[in-house]
Amino acid sequence: MGWFKNLVSYVTSYESKTVDEKKLLDKAKKDAEVVLEKFEEKVKPVKAVKPKRAKKKGKFVADDKSTPDVNEAWKGGKAPIKKPKAYTTKVTRIGKKKK
Repeated sequence: MGWFKNLVSYVTSYESKTVDEKKLLDKAKKDAEVVLEKFEEKVKPVKAVKPKRAKKKGKFVADDKSTPDVNEAWKGGKAPIKKPKAYTTKVTRIGKKKK
């Protein structure tokens, strides 16, 4: 019966260690919790602005090629994104030959 007592003492000591560790971990979790206040500041939605061409004295302004990161031809410094054109096929009408 000596080996059985050793087994029982080993298992009970392990269980007691895990219980103590669980208590310590639970206490550490409670100490580490941070309660934050609810942030309720209202943010105004940003409206999408259509890009407009820049003008001086009623005439369009050209882009300055020496500044590659800014496009002077458009207000705000950025040109609008070009949408890809739809692929279309030309259909020609075949007529009768004239006499």
